[in-house]
Amino acid sequence: MTMEPRADIRVDARTLQLANLAKLYFPREGITKGDLLAYYDAIAEHLLPHARRRPLTLERAPDGIDGAHFFEKQIPRGTPAWVHRIALSALEDTKRVTYALCDDRAALLYFVNLGTIAFHGWVSHTGSLASPDFALFDLDPGEECSLGTLARVALAVRAHLERIGLSAHVKTSGATGLHVLAPLTGPRSYGSVKTLTYEIARGVFAERPRDVTLERSLRERDRRAVYLDYRQVGRGKTLALPYSARLRDGAPVSTPLHWNEIEEFAAMRLRGRPAATFARFNIASIRARIGHYGDIWKHFAREAREIGPALAQLPPMRTLARSRGIVSYESVAASK
Repeated sequence: MTMEPRADIRVDARTLQLANLAKLYFPREGITKGDLLAYYDAIAEHLLPHARRRPLTLERAPDGIDGAHFFEKQIPRGTPAWVHRIALSALEDTKRVTYALCDDRAALLYFVNLGTIAFHGWVSHTGSLASPDFALFDLDPGEECSLGTLARVALAVRAHLERIGLSAHVKTSGATGLHVLAPLTGPRSYGSVKTLTYEIARGVFAERPRDVTLERSLRERDRRAVYLDYRQVGRGKTLALPYSARLRDGAPVSTPLHWNEIEEFAAMRLRGRPAATFARFNIASIRARIGHYGDIWKHFAREAREIGPALAQLPPMRTLARSRGIVSYESVAASK
């Protein structure tokens, strides 16, 4: 892609007028808007399967990561009619918002040209907004948590998911943590998926109480532990799409990983912080990584498993007293 200040390009029979291509978006690395457009252009075939038909929140920083940035749910004013969209309410008691959909390469580059750096998608898609496409666990390491501890917790989540017949997939958050996802099929609801994530989190905590906290309060968390957030599945909740860039120095990318990479992190008993290792997954390195490994999540949707049989294998639900963030199942159910 050209690095001139302006360019008109043809993408899938659409003409895009790109501007300010020389503007620095990641000034410490000298990465420009043109570089970011080139990245998304090259990665589109791998990102778009995870974006299509999924309501998006755009994280925009038109003046780069050092300038003002904002999250935008409402599709930007002036977006051409050929860009798909959907009007809906995130919750029953909230007003309707017209969300952008990113269904093709032209739409992807159009939004990047507007200053979008990161793409955050719903956990469900327009064909079935009431049915989450996956269970999600957000693993957020404390300030003193090592990469080895984070990796061991991720492996524990995988083991619990596989024990009940679900497939597990892992990616970096694009910051310091990991996302573990289990693609789902069959009849399901936000409530049933929340039950699943709660029970899995409770099992992992019981197994690794020194490495895991379920405490929502930052002040109450063990800084050496991993906060295992099982609450990130809900109507209107989003996560960074696989291969989305993030608004951080180094232009990191939310990157799918092989489980054997996680196993290596765990086996090495690494004391270093996750951010130092994850920094190497950035817009300058991902294309070479895909060239070497292939698209690790290419068959993500095909590996979906029915949630019903998995739920049937969970232990009987019982009330637990609050302990390092664990709350009773009744409290979780009441929030559905």
